[in-house]
Amino acid sequence: MANPMYGQNKFDDEANFLQTYLDFCSGYQGNLTATGVTVTTAIALAAVKGGDETLAEVDAATYIANAVNVVSSIGDAVHTIGYLPKAVKGIHLAVNLTGQLDEANACTISCNNTVGTGATSGNVFAKQVIGVHGDTATSVITAGTADTPTSENLIMTGAATNAMYGPGTQIHFYCPIDSEWLVKFFPVQLGIGTVGTLTLS
Repeated sequence: MANPMYGQNKFDDEANFLQTYLDFCSGYQGNLTATGVTVTTAIALAAVKGGDETLAEVDAATYIANAVNVVSSIGDAVHTIGYLPKAVKGIHLAVNLTGQLDEANACTISCNNTVGTGATSGNVFAKQVIGVHGDTATSVITAGTADTPTSENLIMTGAATNAMYGPGTQIHFYCPIDSEWLVKFFPVQLGIGTVGTLTLS
């Protein structure tokens, strides 16, 4: 039997990681063949991270790896619009926003939960700049260092007009090493698209 760490097997693994990373960078969804979840307003409201969420509520809002997931929530209250699955090297997934997050409420995507079936304590967003523009409203740098990043929650706060992330926006996630996520936005802006904020915690 071939040694899984050398030869053809090792080459195939690295080729797969490269292809998945290129899909992430380019926003390509064609290789995301698993069936994703749809996070509705009701699901997002029930899944708010805070201590009283149930296992079923978190599971319903947990994105599926290697899939195109959908957020149809409209952001009319504080929401958790998704939990990322366990970060395992090479995983790529996408989130398509179909709802209009047009209210000034925090809509969070979290790396971690403690009550879901696949509890993901210890995952973080890798050290990176997340966002599109160069101003402080629409881009943010994750906390910590490259060796020890610490941000766990990506928080989008929308706006009624000129929102920076409107319906059609895609968010891609990729895991370059176990326990860390990279994030890339492909935005569809409303109006001039400069209103709203990204924050981290």
